[in-house]
Amino acid sequence: MNGRVFDISRACYEDGPGLRTVVFLKGCPLDCPWCHNLEGKSFAPEIAFAAPACIACGKCREACPRGIRPEEWKKWREGCRACGKCAEACPAGARLLAGREFGAEELAREAARDEEFFHGTGGGVTFSGGEPLAQPEFVLAAARSLRGKKIHVAVETSGFWPETLREKVAEAFDLVLFDLKHVNPEKFRKATGKDNRGILDNLKGLIGKGVSVEIRIPLIPGFNNSPEDLQEIAVFLKGLPHVPPVTLLPFHRLARTKEGRFDRKYPYADFPPMTEQELTAAKALLRSEGIIVAGSS
Repeated sequence: MNGRVFDISRACYEDGPGLRTVVFLKGCPLDCPWCHNLEGKSFAPEIAFAAPACIACGKCREACPRGIRPEEWKKWREGCRACGKCAEACPAGARLLAGREFGAEELAREAARDEEFFHGTGGGVTFSGGEPLAQPEFVLAAARSLRGKKIHVAVETSGFWPETLREKVAEAFDLVLFDLKHVNPEKFRKATGKDNRGILDNLKGLIGKGVSVEIRIPLIPGFNNSPEDLQEIAVFLKGLPHVPPVTLLPFHRLARTKEGRFDRKYPYADFPPMTEQELTAAKALLRSEGIIVAGSS
């Protein structure tokens, strides 16, 4: 039971209760243009190259098994299989392999290294991505192993997965952090190229099963941050079996720093980050609709 991970971050505190280790799974079936985890979009491994850190020592070229000649090295991404040899050889850390293979039990052991901190703070392990449930059997197996160690396990998900997974998700995780981007099907399809009906059904189904759910709404300029968009979302939320806690995540542009590393354009690079006043207004609007929003007075 193997899967692919692009990062494991420790001592995190915004991805569920307590101090947490966050495991980032590679790959996502959605193509949200505002996504800040560019390295999580593709299911394939990739080499991240931070040019400012490069000391031009040539170790990466020497380690590359493709035998690229020095005069051709500027085009190293063409035909790159992301074997990771250049990253292993780089003394400056300018090259990193994003996408490492793990076995489910191996990943559970790695994620559980901070078990003492989890128990002391009420924390645990959170699976994120990408879309972690795009590698369902792998993630579910790792989650079950962690819960067998009495470790709290959460998953951050877009909800874009088949209905057949719903029962397994309900059983495997202590908490589901559900990323609700929009309830409007036309807006969602225009932005991502996908249908959101299954997403909304999965959210309703999890809540109906009594699963502990927290809804997270990333506020994206021009997509879901207008009063009309927020009111439409509020109407949907009020129609759920019960309304879970809601957290608003203000848009930021941190992915701009990753454009060069992956030679990939970030479409939202020039959009301004959300101001505190805009975030406060969005919270106030949802509260006026009777929605409980985290961080509201």
